[in-house]
Amino acid sequence: MRPRPSFAGAAIEVSDLARSVAFHRLWLPMLGFHRVWAGPDRVMWSRGYDHFVMRQAKDGVSYGPGALWLAVSAESRAQVDLVHLELREAGAQILQPPQELDYFAPGYYSVGFRDPDGVPIEVVHRWDELPDLADAEQVRVPGHGVTLGGYLFKPQTGKPPYPALILLHGFAGHAHTMTGLARAASANGYAALALSLRGWLGSEGENDQGLRQPLDVLAAIDWLAKRPLVDRERIGLVGASMGGQVALLTAAHRPPVRAVASFYAPTDLARWREANPFIRDYLDDLCGPEGLPVRSPILRVTQIDVPVLLIHGDNDENVPVAQTLAMEEALRAHGKEVEVFIVQSGTHFFSEQQNALARRKLFDFLRRHLNRS
Repeated sequence: MRPRPSFAGAAIEVSDLARSVAFHRLWLPMLGFHRVWAGPDRVMWSRGYDHFVMRQAKDGVSYGPGALWLAVSAESRAQVDLVHLELREAGAQILQPPQELDYFAPGYYSVGFRDPDGVPIEVVHRWDELPDLADAEQVRVPGHGVTLGGYLFKPQTGKPPYPALILLHGFAGHAHTMTGLARAASANGYAALALSLRGWLGSEGENDQGLRQPLDVLAAIDWLAKRPLVDRERIGLVGASMGGQVALLTAAHRPPVRAVASFYAPTDLARWREANPFIRDYLDDLCGPEGLPVRSPILRVTQIDVPVLLIHGDNDENVPVAQTLAMEEALRAHGKEVEVFIVQSGTHFFSEQQNALARRKLFDFLRRHLNRS
């Protein structure tokens, strides 16, 4: 059994942000941390779902110990609740009663309080592995030198052998993130493999933003094609954000798939870096300038030989819609089959109504290209 990490997250206030970043770059990457977000007054480092934030102190303002934040791991949600009960009875200042904050990490459940010096502290329970689901088989899938975790959903309609989909999540996501779409696919007659990409919950390895992850997906396609209920001639790839980028890169390897759908994916990482200053440090640290082209699907369009559906919101603040429009233009220029669906007023996170429209378009596309020949 793996020991539970005691560190969940921290924040520190610094007098000179640039100097501190230069200093901490000497040792944080050794422990697996990468800069994943940077703004004018703060930088976030991440090791998977562990967070370390540095914040620039304001001139003439001293926050004292209240400028710090520390999060430590608990063994269970029950333990988080017990900590809350004990501290409340002791009269501690409770900043946040136990609640879910799963935008920090999968299954994140924490209580927040202040110590006698005013330092904010969280006690956190997070998922260590993908949780069991009553309506899906939890599977271990061989990747390219790593083992990937995921869920296999069986079709709820139709007759075997069934068409099948591999569903790929975005940055900081995991297979559980894709269960809503997987259930919709199952209801529409597809076998659906919701897969955690390397480096994310349930899978081995480290996230690499599309370098080796497409090779993992190639291995997963081979694994899925061998399932008795799956029609190996009718497999499709669907990915969101980074997962869409990985799906398109996988398609460029000419795997035995019939169609690829990509939601709001970065397709030209050099131009994405120019357009979004908040992800520059992440791309610089993880990829370097020389590592951007190999991760850019737009430079691989000549190798994509299956129909492609591109879906994007026109107000996406993270991955500009220009990424999809440029990919469409490149595919068409090389005589490839491509469809584009632009979601009006859509950001990088669709509303329920926008998501329903996008899924309707997706399943129409899949029916046309994964039907029986």
